[in-house]
Amino acid sequence: MQIILIRHGQAEHQSSTDAKRALTALGEAQAQQTAAWLVNHGFQLDGLFVSPYLRAQQTAVHISQALDVPITTCDYIRPDSPPLQTVKWLEQLELPEESVIALVCHMPIVGLLASFFVDGDWQHGQAFQLAQAKVVELPLLAAGLGKQLTDFVPHP
Repeated sequence: MQIILIRHGQAEHQSSTDAKRALTALGEAQAQQTAAWLVNHGFQLDGLFVSPYLRAQQTAVHISQALDVPITTCDYIRPDSPPLQTVKWLEQLELPEESVIALVCHMPIVGLLASFFVDGDWQHGQAFQLAQAKVVELPLLAAGLGKQLTDFVPHP
């Protein structure tokens, strides 16, 4: 299985709530670059799971359109989601071994998941730049068994 972990693009600083923060023009451009990178590297997704927060949804729209895959909103990948709960949700999906999925979410959950899958530790999450994508290959959903294959960081 491959999991592509993607952080949302740059968002506005102020909004009525954190969940309603929209992408800036730069954030939209970053999301477009990440979507183009996925297309140019031949990724085909079996699932695109996205945080319900506006900035993640807006980032995912570019990926959805570029790869012709529907968006599935997921409450388990919000910024403050407990990583163990997220992993349990992924296990319940019972995805085939050859699946390629993407999760579009936020810090700290995206960094904690990367650290859990690759380093076997979710106490110290990996750093993610805005709209960065990290491709992790996993033989199964377990701590430390993943290998980061590649990543992409959009140009400013």
